[in-house]
Amino acid sequence: MKKIIIAVLFIGTISLILGSLSYGRTKSYYSGDTLVYANQLYISTTNTDSLELFRLEDSQLLRVAKIKPFNQQFGRYGSFYDSLLRIENNKLVVYAVTDFALYKYELSNGQLNLINSMRNSFWEWYSRVDEIDGQLVTISNKGVKIWNNDLQNIDAYDFEVGKVPYNVRGNERILLNINNGILSLYDREARMTFRDIPLNFKVDPSAHKAYIDENSDIYVVDDYYAKKYNLSGKLLASFRHLDYEAYDMSASGYNHNVYFSNGVGVVSLDKRDMSVKDWAWTGGIAGPRGWAMGMEALYLNGDKLVVFNNANILVLDENLDKIAAYLAEEEEDSVYATENLFLNLDKNRAPSNSQIILNGGGYFPGETLNIDFAGQQTNSVVDQRGRFQIQLTVPEKNSGKYDIKVDGANSKLTYSIAFEIE
Repeated sequence: MKKIIIAVLFIGTISLILGSLSYGRTKSYYSGDTLVYANQLYISTTNTDSLELFRLEDSQLLRVAKIKPFNQQFGRYGSFYDSLLRIENNKLVVYAVTDFALYKYELSNGQLNLINSMRNSFWEWYSRVDEIDGQLVTISNKGVKIWNNDLQNIDAYDFEVGKVPYNVRGNERILLNINNGILSLYDREARMTFRDIPLNFKVDPSAHKAYIDENSDIYVVDDYYAKKYNLSGKLLASFRHLDYEAYDMSASGYNHNVYFSNGVGVVSLDKRDMSVKDWAWTGGIAGPRGWAMGMEALYLNGDKLVVFNNANILVLDENLDKIAAYLAEEEEDSVYATENLFLNLDKNRAPSNSQIILNGGGYFPGETLNIDFAGQQTNSVVDQRGRFQIQLTVPEKNSGKYDIKVDGANSKLTYSIAFEIE
């Protein structure tokens, strides 16, 4: 059996994770969400204060979007705290929370477009947004709230989540939470906590999540054992690891694998008896300063494991071999778009060699734009509002419909508009 050599590191809260593991101005990834949409794996995270959306393409993890919430009233950017990926009406939807607000975005034409938002007036600070039994939920120090797709509150649970709301998970019957060294089981129908299971942590509170499967068996890892319980609190099986701080437990539900993260790596267990199947050291798999924290398992032609690994985001297969990684960047100055992308034309059809006016916005202030008009290349520079206007000559092409595509050199934001050459 392989042994995992673990460097000693104690981490308290999520904010302490950031402080301990950041190096210079490099970003740190420690949590996020995953989803398979149109047979592609998507990942979202807000660990850099921005909502970042990634897509797996072959052996590359590509960043699709990066946005921050903009407060029109105060004219400044805020920070996102958590995100959730869902499929609604066959569209990929991303929810994100910031202080007292919940935002809903839709992925369209390769861009995230804001389609709804809600800001509460009762000073409830949202720490997380999640999906439990197909229902949209927000999590705060005031408990768990259920929302419909129109961002209307339809139910609430007075479930004490403690100092680390990150730890809440659940299903149609049960809510799980780890707080002050206790795994609490909350009955959603009876609206009460019915079981407390003691765990062993060297540092608490911290970021830990349990997993509940289709049989209502519960899997959780503390600083000594990965454990399997039933709803009565009976320990069914366990696996002894090397006595260092562990984080998440997850499974895709399509096989007998269950996975946990413990800083320097991830471990695959057979959930029937909690025997070890495989492990991977993630400390240097995609560069230095890896530290496996948040973790999500999902199924796409076999299990895929997404590991938020401090200096990178890793995608592993069910054998815990690396598929792709996105390396953390040096933090840049805070430059973001102030509005959704848009393009306009003074006319949408004209013959070759005619002059047309193209304007648009939603790009980073002051950045250079690369404009492709049916293969004809030109450039423009946006103003401090992220807007631009340019006169273009219609290229000599056969009559027909063509796209005018505008790419931001710094933001990597892309938008296009159709034009017909007569």
